[in-house]
Amino acid sequence: MSDLSSLLRDALNDPATGWSLGAFGAIAEFVRDPDEPVALRDDGPELEARTARGGLRLRPTPAIRAVPYRTRNGSLAVALCLPRHVAAMNRRRVVTELGPDREAIAGADRDARLFDLGLNVFQTDVCVRSADPATIARLRAVVGTELLAPGNPLPPDLPALSPDRVFIGPFGRIEVSQPIPPPDGRSPEGPHTHVLPKLLAHGRTHAATVPIPDGWVPSLYLSPPAGSFAAWEGLGG
Repeated sequence: MSDLSSLLRDALNDPATGWSLGAFGAIAEFVRDPDEPVALRDDGPELEARTARGGLRLRPTPAIRAVPYRTRNGSLAVALCLPRHVAAMNRRRVVTELGPDREAIAGADRDARLFDLGLNVFQTDVCVRSADPATIARLRAVVGTELLAPGNPLPPDLPALSPDRVFIGPFGRIEVSQPIPPPDGRSPEGPHTHVLPKLLAHGRTHAATVPIPDGWVPSLYLSPPAGSFAAWEGLGG
C-alpha cells in the first residue's frame, strides 16, 4: 500500500499524468496543463487536484490492485482495480436527486444539488451537479425516468444546461466543469466526459482489450509518462 500511495502522490503532482474514471461507455477524464493553476492536496489519506476546469479526488485503499498495460496503440496505462464484490456502486436505473453534494472537492460546490443520471453503471455513479435554479428544475422534471429511454426530453437539453459532471467510484471521483459539446461538436481540451449509449448497452465494466484479471473490476485509470511506467510495472502482478 505504501508503494501504491507513493506512486499515486507522484502521479497527482505530475501534470503529464492523465486520469479517467468510469466504465465501458461512460468515462470522465481529468487532465491539466503544466502551467495551469491547480490546488493540490497530497499530505493526507485523500489526494486531490482541482483546477477551474475540473477536479480529481482519490482515497487509496489496500484493496486496490494496480494493473499496468499497454493499449492497442502502444500508449501506457494503469488500471486501478478492486475485487468485484467490493467494486459495485449504486447502479440506479432512473434519474435520482441525491441532495447537496457534500463530498464536492471545492467547498463552494457543496450546496449544489447532485443528481444520479440512472445509467446503471456497475462501478460508477454517473451524476450531474448544479446550483442554478433553472437547471435544477429541469433535472427535477425528469426524476424517476430513464434518461436514455426514447423520448426523454433531457438529453437534447444537456449541452445548453451543461451542469457539472460528477463521476463517483468506490475510491474516488472526477468532476468536470467544462461545457458539454453538442452532438455534432468536439469535446473540449482538458477535463471532459463521454457517455455513449450504444456502448453502455453492452453492460461491460471495461473494454475487452483491457487485460483485467478475472474477479477484478477497474474503477480508475491513469496514463503515466513513460519515465514512471517501470515503477508501475514493478507494482503490478
